[in-house]
Amino acid sequence: MVQKAGTTWSKATIGAIITAAGTGERGGAAHALMKVRGMSLAEHIVVNFQRANVKDIVLITGVECEELKKTLRGFGVTFLQNEGYEQSEMLDSVRLGLNYLQDRCDRVLICPVDVPFFSADTVERLLKINASVVIPSYDYRGGHPVVLAKKVFSDIMNYNGTEGLRGAIKGLSQKPEYVELKDEGIASPIQNGTIKQAVAEVHHKNLDRAQVKVRLVHTKPYFGPGMVTLLRQIHRLGAVREASEKTGISYSKAWNMIHTAEIESGLELVRRQPGGKFGGMAEVTKEGLELIRKYEELEKSVEKFAEEEYKRIFGECGKSIERGGK
Repeated sequence: MVQKAGTTWSKATIGAIITAAGTGERGGAAHALMKVRGMSLAEHIVVNFQRANVKDIVLITGVECEELKKTLRGFGVTFLQNEGYEQSEMLDSVRLGLNYLQDRCDRVLICPVDVPFFSADTVERLLKINASVVIPSYDYRGGHPVVLAKKVFSDIMNYNGTEGLRGAIKGLSQKPEYVELKDEGIASPIQNGTIKQAVAEVHHKNLDRAQVKVRLVHTKPYFGPGMVTLLRQIHRLGAVREASEKTGISYSKAWNMIHTAEIESGLELVRRQPGGKFGGMAEVTKEGLELIRKYEELEKSVEKFAEEEYKRIFGECGKSIERGGK
């Protein structure tokens, strides 16, 4: 069934899962790092999600990939490792991501790393559909990213059939809504190292945007996207060491960030319980959680203002002015 954009889920918390744990033609970390016009495939996907105001992004890898973490440093991405990647499939990575996001996300977008050329507008349109499962379609071919509502998370995670994610969705009592869109990128995976140049070119032309990075400053910058991601992980995991691993930064740097933020803000953000061979426990204080809330409210407001000003100054189609109309 094809549905047009309907009611927006205005208060929903949105997350995203990017699967990059494959070993075959659907790729893994190597595919994620493949560059097209100066950006890795992983960056293309993350940027499109973030432009659609999706900030809780998880990237599932098959092996530890420091280069991938370095490439996405500062994007606020959480890294999870699929330990059994050599014998697993995409559904196993999806399960891992859903298990991680299920307590705080009402809906989750799912996309393999070899489908990088969908647009931010496509993401926004999909998120306006009120359905348990939303699948984008181009020329009546289903593609990615797929949107899952929280009510089906457990069914997807508990599926034990042999048809992977497709079979898990097929087995749901709630049938998916297919949304026909004029975005070839949703149905154009990169396979065997090939790239559909025409699709990549269209995607590249649509990358123009005003990028704003909000940071709180006292005597020095102390609170931004990286700090928000770190505190979120500490709040969920209860340990700074594990949280730093998930965010791709060193343990010592994580503590330096926390100490700086506490000194500059004058607030206790992380309460420690030292001791034990794992370095003790930690929790984000009420003041820390409130600071996250206020920061994200400010960030959303600034980004909305920047987007509106960009459109006003450069125009809705200001993509060619810096490139001489090419």
